[in-house]
Amino acid sequence: MPMGTGVRHAVVIGAGMAGLAAARVLADNFEAVTVVERDTLLSAPAPRAGAPQGHHVHGLLALGAEVYEEYFPGLRAELEQAGAPVWDWGRGLCAVLPNGSPSPVPMDMPIQTFSRPLLEHVLRKRVMALEPVTVRDGLAVTGLRTAGPGKVVGVRAKNGDGEDEIAADLVVDASGRSSHLPRWLAALGLPSPRTTTVNAQIGYASRIYSCPDGQSPPTWMGLLEPLRAPDFHKGCYAIQIENNALHVTLHAAGGTQPPHSDDDFLAFAKTLNGPIADTIAGLTPISAVRRYARTVNQKTAYHRLPRWPEGLIALGDSVCTFNPAYGQGMTLAALEARLLDQMLRSRRIRTPLDGQAFQKRLARLTAFSWLMATIPDRAWEQSHPAWPVKAGNWFMNRLIDTVPHDPQVYTTFSALFHMTAGPLALADPRLLSRVLIGPRPSG
Repeated sequence: MPMGTGVRHAVVIGAGMAGLAAARVLADNFEAVTVVERDTLLSAPAPRAGAPQGHHVHGLLALGAEVYEEYFPGLRAELEQAGAPVWDWGRGLCAVLPNGSPSPVPMDMPIQTFSRPLLEHVLRKRVMALEPVTVRDGLAVTGLRTAGPGKVVGVRAKNGDGEDEIAADLVVDASGRSSHLPRWLAALGLPSPRTTTVNAQIGYASRIYSCPDGQSPPTWMGLLEPLRAPDFHKGCYAIQIENNALHVTLHAAGGTQPPHSDDDFLAFAKTLNGPIADTIAGLTPISAVRRYARTVNQKTAYHRLPRWPEGLIALGDSVCTFNPAYGQGMTLAALEARLLDQMLRSRRIRTPLDGQAFQKRLARLTAFSWLMATIPDRAWEQSHPAWPVKAGNWFMNRLIDTVPHDPQVYTTFSALFHMTAGPLALADPRLLSRVLIGPRPSG
């Protein structure tokens, strides 16, 4: 399906969070944008087959919320109108940590909580309303169209028994964990990119509960009880979301299995230190127990390939995917789209985007998040971790153990977690001294 002569056209593979964010910035830089999605998209918020993680608790970090609001003005108000609550992280979070729970600390860090399907639905409506954008669902991309080995000029797609070809000046692979890009690049004669995986073998089980009118909701807006190798192999995330509901995800590692059934779900919750069991015991479940185990961290080193075809980039989970426990995915999707926007705007007029430079800058953008996710996960993966992993885990555990007893450390750690502070915050002598001295005794 060629575009008209002179019309600059971008194709995005995948209508998940990374694809929608990319389509939003492409709409400012191309005359036409086509988003190709394998799933059949529904007209109401609902989990979809291509995003099974949508059944589980999702968090949008503070920095991610700022970037989405920048590109989708009024998004927070629209989500709030749909029932998604807004609350201050320092006041509303109940953090049940191995060394205690921090007292509420006002942080002026507004957080909004909702289900993944609601956020994706609202963003998809916004993107589909953009004049340059067309969304084609129920269409699976099967390969790249090329003009020689060094240039991508579109995609091939299949819809049922029919096949289609879509011409493009730029193809963006945002197809997520199921990306076929390494195979497509091999067909162009490129070497296989190195893939790094860190698998803590963490499993999830989630369900949603109704908080009926007249019944007191939890005193907290979000509950966090994290895992920590090797002793804390059970944990929980829970958030209040739209429709006056509580979304609960229980997670397990170290050989422990997450629950399968209704009875197992409550029994598992009762083994935790936090208040989740007492909370859900009085609520009505409105969903089945859903399990999820695709929590491996995986990074594909496209940035190290000696050659990269013109007219192609990859972003989101297609390049670097994280254990969802750390809540970084949706925020990084926004940051990668902003990087794409910056590079497109900085080009000379109508010159091609330097895809190889984009992949290198994306690798730098995700580097710290990769460390934050994989250092604790390697402790589950390796019975005798290497000394850098042991040192990193020692420091991170010391930091987290100080959080309940030091409001300043709690505030700094929260800023790191929400990516509003960068890694240099860890080098602050005041923070280092507090962490190295260790938790102060209470009393």
